[in-house]
Amino acid sequence: MSTTDLEWIEKHTPKAQGKKEYLAFLRGENLTMKQRILANCFQCTGMYTDGRDDCEMGECTFHVYMPYRKGGALKVRQLSEDTKAKLRESRLRKRAEVKSVAVG
Repeated sequence: MSTTDLEWIEKHTPKAQGKKEYLAFLRGENLTMKQRILANCFQCTGMYTDGRDDCEMGECTFHVYMPYRKGGALKVRQLSEDTKAKLRESRLRKRAEVKSVAVG
């Protein structure tokens, strides 16, 4: 992608979630999964030139993460280290219980 194309996108597309991520993608920068999804939505919707609305592409794998989805984008829950440790401990305890049960 040429510098001219990047400048055109920067200047002529609306400010929307995914714009800076899409530009970073075009420049070849490394992106996180969330940034890639936002960039994909920005590109797929025609750079939101029609407005920042739900694309209503329910069959799209990323639709649940779409930033302007009706009902809001799916929130990814972040677990604290304490919660992760408790879950790990519980999983190990359950495995030990299953192994201790005699199969008859």
